[in-house]
Order: sequence, then structure tokens, then C-alpha cells
Amino acid sequence: MANGVYDKTLRLIYMKIFNLKIIHSSLGTALIILFCTVVLAFGLRGLPGNPTADDLNAPSWKDSGPLELSPERGRFALLYSLIEDGSLQFSLPIARFATPDLGITPDGHYVSLFAPAVSFVVMPGYIIGKFFGASQVGTFAVIALFAIFNVLLIRAIAIRLGADKIAAAIGALIFLFATPAFTYAVTLYQHHISVFIILLSIYLLIRWNNFWSLASIWLLIALSAAIDNPNVIFMAPIGLYAAAKMFIINKEPAKINIRFRKKALVALIGALVPIVLFLWFNQASHGNPLKLSGTLASVKEIDASGSPMTPPLADNPSKAFDPVQKGKSAIGFFETRDLLNGFYIHLFSPDRGIIFYAPVILLGLWGFLFLLSANKTAGNILIAVGGAVFLLYSMWGDPWGGWAFGSRYMIPFYAILAIGLSFVIARWKNNYLFIIIFLPLLAYSVWVNTMGAITSSRNPPQVEVLALEKLSGREEKYTFARNLQYLDGNDSKSFVFQQYGKNIMNARQYHWTLTVIIFACLLGLIVWYALVKHKDSSL
Repeated sequence: MANGVYDKTLRLIYMKIFNLKIIHSSLGTALIILFCTVVLAFGLRGLPGNPTADDLNAPSWKDSGPLELSPERGRFALLYSLIEDGSLQFSLPIARFATPDLGITPDGHYVSLFAPAVSFVVMPGYIIGKFFGASQVGTFAVIALFAIFNVLLIRAIAIRLGADKIAAAIGALIFLFATPAFTYAVTLYQHHISVFIILLSIYLLIRWNNFWSLASIWLLIALSAAIDNPNVIFMAPIGLYAAAKMFIINKEPAKINIRFRKKALVALIGALVPIVLFLWFNQASHGNPLKLSGTLASVKEIDASGSPMTPPLADNPSKAFDPVQKGKSAIGFFETRDLLNGFYIHLFSPDRGIIFYAPVILLGLWGFLFLLSANKTAGNILIAVGGAVFLLYSMWGDPWGGWAFGSRYMIPFYAILAIGLSFVIARWKNNYLFIIIFLPLLAYSVWVNTMGAITSSRNPPQVEVLALEKLSGREEKYTFARNLQYLDGNDSKSFVFQQYGKNIMNARQYHWTLTVIIFACLLGLIVWYALVKHKDSSL
């Protein structure tokens, strides 16, 4: 009898510890993380060394290096100033490095024009990278880490809403490697941190309904503004739904009872810490807690004496750096009259359009037809967030995102579409017509975006090309054809290629090798999924 009980107990323990679903689920997650880590490591841009302030102004770090564009430089400048100089205001070499997107305070100090939180978030990467003699690479690696988190969150949200696990994994990987999200996962931009905050808030909203989940959502909403100011608008649908959870509605035959949840109100305290820190930063940086960095007067160039070079103003040169005179305000960047042009830029233009850079992700639009029937509330939240991103940046005065690879502003939109794409793949994985359309679009999207990741983001918008050609005296490409030229010159900003790969292969071969690896892995996953006969996949 004792032996029977003992054997039964051992079997129960064995089943708990070695349950195949648990093992396979954990293994699947580990393989996804490993795959993303390896590919991002091969794409991560950078140079070895711990550059000084003077080093950063060299072309090898700026225009022809990993810190090629002002959003990267502006955030890295604040990071460097914080760690190396212990100051929120820039020394002259760092100010020169941060131009042309450099802010100036009323009392003449140079400061960052960008929301500050990204520079604080990547500090551990800089410190660890500096220890190993590669401070800039360590900094960029933090953004790659957030990109991996986003893959896991897209997968988790899609599964939570009813998508099969393999389909959810495919959709998440397509987001990272078949859209411009790949390019901005290997450099220093805010987009992946913004996406992380949006996706984590959505996951908390649909996964739990308690004090801690609501407090975390309010904290993330408040933090989002310090990552990138427009995030507050994208988070608004999430905030409205979280606010609705403060009330309990009981419908009775004769009346409706509405009861307020006091704990939910207390959860608003979660927003206080980021708000207080954000106000403190504004005060310490430029002396006004309620003034956003982006509304400060900007300096495009600094003269030899260290003074800002004043652009000519016919009426009053002394007001050349006055943001009011220059029409700069927090809401002045958005104009409804720009909507149609913004739609064209983000969807159809050859220099930024999703159709040219990531056509496969547009298939995710059909997924929301399936998602709304499965979970209407969650579907509406996702549509509201994605719609807010698309509409806001279509009204943006610079829908091109400056010099950029693809439409970088649409990266949160790509993440939302990836969730929808998971449902499309789950529904049509055995549909031959869908596969015939889907696979070529996937291959093309991976090819284009792998090229963007390992080369450069310095692609001018089409509207600037004529002026640029007058300056350069040659034909200037403005689509990913510019990246092809980069490869033809055997150039790549990939740290691995520059340090190790160029001794083995040229840049085009490096690009094709990464493209084939990514596509082959996705294709293998798709084929395996199509052959799986049971719905409860163990990935």
C-alpha cells in the first residue's frame, strides 16, 4: 500500500515538473529569445571604444558612423553628459555633437531638445559597454533588448486574445524583422521603448483587473510622455479603458447602480513618480517644469567662439532663438490640413510608404475582422491605439521623420498590425492563395529591412532631394536604393561586420546571409505550423 502511494506521488511530481506543454512552451520562448538575440547582435550598429567628447565630433562617429542622425546624437549627448560630466546641460564639444537638433535655454545654456527618459533608460548599457571598451555598442544594445521584449509582448497579447501560439510567434517575428522596426532596434531611437510601454499597458489591461495592474498602467502612461511626448495621445485609449475600471456597473430591471472603486482611485498614485521626475528634469534642464524640451529654441550650428549662429530675421535678430517667434509650441507640430499628405507619405510614398518597405504587415488589417469577433473590447482598444498613431503622425509637420529609413513613426502601428497578422496566419495558414501572396511579400519585406538595419538610416525625404543634388552635384537616391548603394560600396554599420565579417565576406554577401537566415527560419516555422494538425501548439 505504501509503495503504491509512493509510486503515485512520484508520478504526480514527474507530471508537474516534466509536463510536456510546460517544457515545450518554455523551450519555444527560449528559442525565440535566442533567435532574436543572435540576429540583432549581427545587425547591431557600432564601433569599438569609449569615445571622448572630442572623439564624438569626428566623422567616424557622426555622419559616417553609428551616431549618424540628430535623434541618436541628441539622446546620446544627454546620456554622455549625465554620466561623464554629471550635468543636464551640455559642454561645448557635446553641444557641437548634438547639432542641428540642439536646444538653448533663455540664459544661454545648451540642452537636449528630446524627451529625456530614453537617455536615462539606456544608462546601464553605456556603463556595462564602457567596462568592456564599447560604450556606444552597449548603449544601442539596450534598445535591442526592448525590441526582444516587444516580440514577446506581441506574442503574449495575441495568444491571450485567442491566436495560436505558433501564429502569434510568427506575427511577432515579422514585426521585428520584416518592418523598419528592425532598423530602429539596432540604433538609439525611442520607438521600441515607446512600443514596449504601449504593449505592456495593453497586456496588463487584458490580463488582470486589480489594484497593482491599474497602478502599473497609470505609471506607464505617465512615463510614456518622458520617453516621447506624443506617446500620451497613443496611450489615451488605454487610459480611458483603465479609468472605466474605476466603476462597477450593476444593471437591474428598474435601475442601473454605479459604484466607485476607491482602490482604483488610489492606483492613480502610480502616475505621480514619473510626473514628479519629469517636472524635476524640466526645471533642472531649462528652468521651467511645465515647458517641454521640444518647445525650446533650437540651435542648428555653433560658431568658432561657441556662440549659436543666428539665422537672419528681418524684423528683430535678437528674437531669432525665441520659440514663440518661430511658431514652436507643443501642439503646433500638428495640422489637420496635412492629413491627406501624411496618409500618402506613410502608405504609398516611395521614400517612406509601408507598401514599399513592409507590405507584408498590411495583411494584419484583415486580422482585426477575426479579432473583433473573438474579443471586441480588446480589438477596439488595439484599433484605437493604432489609429491614434497613424492619424497623429499624418498630421505631423514632418511626416517623413527627417532623414530616416522607412516610416519610423509607424513602428507602434506595425506592432498593432502584427497582432492582427497573427490571426490572419492562424485562419489562412492552409489557404494556397494566401500562401502564394504572403510568402513573396514576407521575403521582400525581410530583404528590404535587413538591408536598412545593417547599412544606414540617412535616407532623405523625396522633397529634399532636389536641393540636396544642387549641393552635392550628383544624383541623390531617396528610397532604399540609397542603401543598395551603401552595400555596393562594401559598407555596413554593423559592429560584427566591421570587426569580423568584412574579413570573410563583402557587405552584399553579409546582407544576403542575414536575409536568408531570417527568411528560412520564418519559412520553417510557417511550414511546420501549416503541417500541425492540432490547434493547441506547444510552442
